[in-house]
Amino acid sequence: MTGSGRWRVVATVLAIPAALIVLAGVAIIVIFFVSTQDKNGDDVARGTVEHVAGALEADLRGAYDLTDAETVAAEMFRSRTATVEPLTWSGAFGSAEPITIQARISATVEASGSGAIFSSYTSAGSAEKCYRYTVPGFREATSEEVSCEGIPEPLDPPRSSRPELPSDAAERVESVLVAAAGSDPTDALRAEFPGSAMTVEVEETSAGEVVAAVGVTPGTDCVLRVVSPTGEVTAPSFDPIWLEPGETGCSTRLYTAPPL
Repeated sequence: MTGSGRWRVVATVLAIPAALIVLAGVAIIVIFFVSTQDKNGDDVARGTVEHVAGALEADLRGAYDLTDAETVAAEMFRSRTATVEPLTWSGAFGSAEPITIQARISATVEASGSGAIFSSYTSAGSAEKCYRYTVPGFREATSEEVSCEGIPEPLDPPRSSRPELPSDAAERVESVLVAAAGSDPTDALRAEFPGSAMTVEVEETSAGEVVAAVGVTPGTDCVLRVVSPTGEVTAPSFDPIWLEPGETGCSTRLYTAPPL
């Protein structure tokens, strides 16, 4: 290789890292420029609303415990970053009329900025949009933006039709277990919690413990108690995810054969 050829190789080798350094510098400048640009609060709020709207659709598509539209609106139409207001709801899962819910989603942004040099500033702003959600079948959900005008305001917010245990269920279960010391508490628990929506399971372990689980179906309310051979009543811990549909549910197995 001639002298001039060697110099061209050297120049090429040196030029590559130099070019990379230049590109990195340009990228840093662009990032710095973008990060220090002032932001319009309305745009930021609009982005939040659209993100929440998309997240609701994804949640509906991934849900596998849907019932009627009002229950879905009451349980699922909420957000930590925006205000979600169900306005109309109709239909039920598995019926001729699909679940259809119209909701108003709004967000507000407060003005913010440190005032320091090169720092960005976000103006105050707000955004509001309405969407119609439709759930035609299992793992299916669609949404479309609609005009908020003409959608009636509900007289009352939606309420879940899903059964719930009474607020004092734990105390009542423990009282029944204490009163039934030495005998099978199954009938007493069923009398205390009547109805087809209530579930009662009782099991005795090889160690002489009496395990009782009282819950609702469908739903995730559950009271699990264990009575030791000495009569002490305890509340064993378990992962709440095991109460979800498709999991163990409210069962004595939460204690006697917990999921791995």
